[in-house]
Amino acid sequence: MKRSFKGGKVLTTLLVLSSVIFFIACEKDYNTVGVDLVDNGQITTNNKSFDVSAFNRKLQSVRTNGLPGYQLGDLNHAIYGVSTTSFASQLQLATTNPSFGDKSQSEENSEGSENERITAVYLNIPFFSTELADTTDLDEDEPKPFRVDSIFGNREAAFNLKVQEFTKFLRDLDPDSNFQEAQEYFSNEDPLPFATTVLYENTYKLSFEEIVISDPEAEDDPDTDDVDESKVPKERIRPGIRVELNKDFFQQKILDNEGQSVLTSQNNFKDFLRGLYISADMPNEDLAMLLNANGGNVEIEYDYDAVVDEKDTIKSKSFKLNLTGGNKVNYIENAAYPMDITNEFNNANASKLYPYGGAGSYVEIDVLAGTGNTEIAFQEAIEKGWLINEANLVFYVDESSLPEQTDLTLPQRLYLYDLNNNRALIDYNLDLAGGTGVDSTTFNNYGGRLDKNNDSGLQYKFRVTDYINNIIRNDSTNTRLGLSTSSNIFNSVNVSAFQNAEEVTVPQASITNMYGTVLKGNNVPDNDEKRLKLEIYYTEPSATGNN
Repeated sequence: MKRSFKGGKVLTTLLVLSSVIFFIACEKDYNTVGVDLVDNGQITTNNKSFDVSAFNRKLQSVRTNGLPGYQLGDLNHAIYGVSTTSFASQLQLATTNPSFGDKSQSEENSEGSENERITAVYLNIPFFSTELADTTDLDEDEPKPFRVDSIFGNREAAFNLKVQEFTKFLRDLDPDSNFQEAQEYFSNEDPLPFATTVLYENTYKLSFEEIVISDPEAEDDPDTDDVDESKVPKERIRPGIRVELNKDFFQQKILDNEGQSVLTSQNNFKDFLRGLYISADMPNEDLAMLLNANGGNVEIEYDYDAVVDEKDTIKSKSFKLNLTGGNKVNYIENAAYPMDITNEFNNANASKLYPYGGAGSYVEIDVLAGTGNTEIAFQEAIEKGWLINEANLVFYVDESSLPEQTDLTLPQRLYLYDLNNNRALIDYNLDLAGGTGVDSTTFNNYGGRLDKNNDSGLQYKFRVTDYINNIIRNDSTNTRLGLSTSSNIFNSVNVSAFQNAEEVTVPQASITNMYGTVLKGNNVPDNDEKRLKLEIYYTEPSATGNN
C-alpha cells in the first residue's frame, strides 16, 4: 500500500531541497531560528505517539549464492525450532595448466616420469576470527591467540562431519536471461542427489587455535640473535575446520591429469570437478557456525622423484585448490514453526512480531496504516507546518515469549529498511557515526541496537526522522518498511527471496545468522505501554504568534 500526501506548501518558503546535504543544512537553520521563536512565543513544541501496522512474513527460500559467509550445523532455536544447514562450493585451480614436480608433462613424456604421488590432502575452512594484539611473548612456533566469532550454540559439541564430491554444475550466468544475468541459487534446493563420493566422514570437534605447520628443513641462522629460524613455521592457518580428505580421489582427479585439458582453464576444471558438499549432523541439535568459506582451500601435498647433483632423491611440494571465487550455495532446512507462531502469520495486524534470520521470517511495517488515525494526523502535520525534530519507531521485546534470554533470542542488532525500494533508509545513510568501523559506536542516531537499560523494558529503537520528514514536508510517497535480523549492520545489500509464491527481496545480512526474537506488535490492548508505536517530537508554529 502506498500513499502520497500532496500539499505541504506552507513549508516551501522555508525549505528548498536540491540535495541531501542542502536538506540537512536547512533543517539545522530552521532549528536555530526555532530557538528565537520559542522566546517570542511564536511556536510550540509537542510530542505524540501513533499506532502503526505490522505484519509477519514467512520466507519460503532465500538466495544463498554470493554470500559473505556460509552456515553449517544443526541448531534448535529456543523460539523457532530446528534449522539444518549445509553448503556446496566450487573449487578453483591456484594456477591453470599446472606442472607438478620440476618438469612439465611434455618434458616427463620425453625424459621420464617424476612419479608424483599425493601424501596428504587437507580441506581448510576458516572461521571468522580476529587476531588478538599482544603476541610479543610468544615463541616463533607458538600459535597466536584469536577471538573466534559466529559460533552459535555448544562450542564443545562433538558431531559427524561429512565432505563429499558435488556433481551439480553451478553455472555463473542464467540461461533464462540469455546469459546476461547472474544465476541465482536458493536455500530450499535439494543438494543430496548431487552429493556422491565420500571424501571424509568422522566424528569432529571444533578447535579454536591457530594451526602452526613446522618446516622440517629450516635451520637456525647463527648470525641472528633475535629469531630462531629453525622454529619459524612453514605455514600458519587461522582457526577453522581442517580435515584430511581421500588421497586416491585427488590423485586421480588432479595429479594424474597433469597436462590434460581439464586443468588448462578454470571453466574446464569447474566442469570436470564440480565441487565439494559439506554437511554436519549434530546429535543434540546444539551447534551451528558461520564459516568464511570464501577464504577456504584444499591443500594437496605430494612427493616426486628428482635428481639433485646427479643423485636420485625425493622432493616435496604442495598445490592448492581454492574455494575463493567459485560459486557456493547454502542449503537451509527449517522445521515448521510452532502453531502459536504460525497463527500470527495469518493476522492482518499482528500482536507479536517474529524476525528470524536465515530463511526464516521478517516483519512488514506501514506507518500510515495504524488504528489511531495516523494518516489524518499526518495530514494535520502538513497543514500546520510541523517540523519533525525527532521520530522513532520503538519495538519492545515480548519477554514473556522468550523461553531463554541468550544472544540468539536477543540479537544485539536489528535492521530497518525501505522494503518497497529494496534499499537502506535515508536515516541509515545520513547517520554521521556510520562507517567508523566500530559496531558498538556506529549508527547511534539510526539505532537498532538492543537497549537493556530502558526502564520500560528491553527495546529496539530506530530513528526515522528524515524518513517521516520526507513524507510530511516533501510530498514523499510512504513506503512499506521491513524489519529483520542482521549479522553485519554495514551490509545493506538486498537479495532475492520468495515469500510463498511471491518474489521479494531481503537483506543479505539477515541470511547469514540464526538470530531471532519476539517483539510486541500493534494488535494488543490499548493500555499496553509496550505496543508498537511511532513517536514524533515536533515543533509547530503558533497561529497567534507575532511575525
